[in-house]
Amino acid sequence: MGDELKIVVELQQAIDELTAAEELLGGIPEWMQELHEEHSRQKVEMDGLQAALDEADQAKRAADNEISDLQAKVKHFQEQIGMVRNQREYGALLQEIDTAKEQISATEEGDLSSMEQGEEAKRLLDERSGAFQELDERYQQELEKWESQKPEVARKAEELRQQVAELEGRVPRATLAVFERTRLRYGGKALAPVLEIERKGPRILHCGACNYRVRPQTVVSIQAGNIETCDSCKRLLHIEEDVA
Repeated sequence: MGDELKIVVELQQAIDELTAAEELLGGIPEWMQELHEEHSRQKVEMDGLQAALDEADQAKRAADNEISDLQAKVKHFQEQIGMVRNQREYGALLQEIDTAKEQISATEEGDLSSMEQGEEAKRLLDERSGAFQELDERYQQELEKWESQKPEVARKAEELRQQVAELEGRVPRATLAVFERTRLRYGGKALAPVLEIERKGPRILHCGACNYRVRPQTVVSIQAGNIETCDSCKRLLHIEEDVA
């Protein structure tokens, strides 16, 4: 493999390692992914139950205030009965009292429903809080362990950034432009290995990314140290030792 192609391969490997390190720093390591997902799922459930309990409590307070206002209104209307001057005013007062009492009844039913929902949410919270607390303690311990490892990952990432910059400086501008353009096109992967099709008969090589056949003269050119691209996907081709 020529020096230029060798540097490009090293550059791709360094970029891949840097990408993985940066993704790791911004996320959760694989060894605690399952615990993270379980903790997140149960936390959403617990937060939902707490929200339901808070909503029920708020609805109950609102209903209690409304009932109190309606009861005061009924009392006010009842006190006015002795002051009416005719049958029409008397009938209107009775209608107001009946309407307020109906509103009280409907509000009390809603209040009862809110109480039942709140009681169910509290029951489930109490039932699950112990198990979630145990899970949360275990999660926090693992999270603390991961936080202690982050500085080393960050240090490695910084080393890789410097390595990438150094390798980029050693690649000719034209080749680097093709490399970067291809990398952007294929989600970070600019290279493809030349692979051999396992079959009897003449040797057939193909692009390890798109499976397009690689011409013999292209293989010879790569072995001579030249930069070559796949005729189909345009990725930069390289030959691994076990194929060469």
